[in-house]
Amino acid sequence: MLKISRLTDYATAVILFMQNDDKLYSSEMIATGVRLEIPTVSKVLKLLTKAKILASTRGANGGYQLAQKAEEITLYNVIQAIEGDTAITECTKTDSLCAQEQGCDSRTGWQKVNQQIEEILVQMTIAKMAELNGASKPSIKIMVKDYV
Repeated sequence: MLKISRLTDYATAVILFMQNDDKLYSSEMIATGVRLEIPTVSKVLKLLTKAKILASTRGANGGYQLAQKAEEITLYNVIQAIEGDTAITECTKTDSLCAQEQGCDSRTGWQKVNQQIEEILVQMTIAKMAELNGASKPSIKIMVKDYV
């Protein structure tokens, strides 16, 4: 079974928590909001900041905020930030170390599967995930017509 690491799952939860507004969040606020321990959240924040998914501001009034809009952050970005490049088998990596690579009959097929998974992850944005989870509901505007 293909499985995303817990740290990547936590990173997604952190970004989903922060995606509703542009305010600065402290690591403590984020940890409380996503119900995780501060050291775990701090590790996630460091990796997401290094990947330029989050921006950090130092100081007494500092914190973290999204460096991009939720519509621009893909699951592929998050996975790369936490786990590095995606590869479902050794031969789908660019720097493959598989000794069987030259005579393998399944290499091309696995590469195609890997490519399709990457495409799906690129298409799924944080905004789409929030919408699917019900966290981002479209605002409903009611037009009232004056009757005289």
